[in-house]
Amino acid sequence: MTHRRDARATDGDTAEVSSQPDGSLTGPGREVPRRLLVGVILAGTLSVLDSTIVVPLLTTIAADLGLGSEASWLVSAYLLASTVTIPAWGRWLDLRGERTPFWVALSLFSLGTVAAMLAPDFAALVAARVIQGIGAGGVVPLGQAILAGRVDSTERAHLQIHYNVAYGIAAGAGPLIGGALVAVSWRWAFAVVLPFCAVVAWCLRGQLRAVPRRPGALEPFDWWGSALVTVGLTGLLLGVERGVAWLAALGGLVLLLFIRRSLRHPRGLVPRALLTNRVVLACTGAAVLVGFVQFSFLTYLPALSQQTAPDLNPGLVVVPLTILWVTAGAFTAVLALRTGTRVLAVAAALLGTVAGLIVAVLTAYPSLLIAGVLVGAAAGLTLIPSLLLAQHAADGRDVGATTSLLVLLRNAGAALGVAITAVVLADRGSSAAFILLAVVAACGLIPALTMPGARREATIRRAADLGG
Repeated sequence: MTHRRDARATDGDTAEVSSQPDGSLTGPGREVPRRLLVGVILAGTLSVLDSTIVVPLLTTIAADLGLGSEASWLVSAYLLASTVTIPAWGRWLDLRGERTPFWVALSLFSLGTVAAMLAPDFAALVAARVIQGIGAGGVVPLGQAILAGRVDSTERAHLQIHYNVAYGIAAGAGPLIGGALVAVSWRWAFAVVLPFCAVVAWCLRGQLRAVPRRPGALEPFDWWGSALVTVGLTGLLLGVERGVAWLAALGGLVLLLFIRRSLRHPRGLVPRALLTNRVVLACTGAAVLVGFVQFSFLTYLPALSQQTAPDLNPGLVVVPLTILWVTAGAFTAVLALRTGTRVLAVAAALLGTVAGLIVAVLTAYPSLLIAGVLVGAAAGLTLIPSLLLAQHAADGRDVGATTSLLVLLRNAGAALGVAITAVVLADRGSSAAFILLAVVAACGLIPALTMPGARREATIRRAADLGG
């Protein structure tokens, strides 16, 4: 094997690459250019920041625009748009390279931000949030897939430390910034994001590749598959969130049609190889269940805190959850290189189960804090290691689709968890709701135990490094 500087590498990509017989580009151990790393992480951080900064301002926006509970659509529209478009962004990167999809995603996010800042009424503001969400649905999975395609398995694990720290800071800073802007103007919540969009654009100029890592990947884009998954996910998530059974059922039916189509088309929006890969399926199953439990706790622990300790800030109860999620996630990717992902996923399922049972039995404030710690640790143990394992187990041509699939299903699991837990809380009370979460967390043992053992996982990583 000979090493050369491939002509398709962009100006900012100065790393050596290897030429495989099939034309693939590899380069285990290459260093990611600093501008690329900063730009990609900052872009993803902006998406996280934008999803949280608006929450403390909903009451202010409602008063300014003469709204009632409809203001919640500003959050729902953003999250829904960002979730349903994830598969299309990942597949676009696999088929057409890094440059065009990422620049389009960043441009849509920036355009939506400007439109939101200048929105004259509620309808225009919701439309702007949809545009923002579509762009945000691209920048996070695309950024992770781009970095995954540049480095070997060990370096991927170390890069996740930067990701988790940055995302954790953004998740914590968003509500604080939004709360500080209540006394100024809600429009500044969008204005403060724009300079950072410009910094991202500067960092990524000349850093993204214009063609796929494998030149044979210039295949037709699966527009029918994209339409099916978008309509199906929109119907399912919106139906569950709004309590419209027929809409949720229709969405589920459309998703079944999408899966049927994907199994018949080897190179569809979600390649058939991913849907028949046991390792990828185990990782996606774990992502769905962790998202379900984690975001349900994040959403409903503050409400219980307000009942049991009304004199305390209700947001404090989820601080341990967020800190453990970020800190554990920053290092478990490296830990998984030694222990294997299966051990961590099993531990996460057990921790989530215990957390649900603790809150179901006792809602005293210390119990809520302990449960938050356990769920935060469970999320940190599972999410990043399972993402990396799925990337290693998938074909090198499908890194974007694999990354997008896991991010998509984690977000979908989170949305379903919050909606379903709300229904159980209203009908049966907190004990039944958290017993449900304990059962869901225990179900995480199923995908965890089907993951490969440490030795087999090491073999998968070596094969991925050699194959690019």
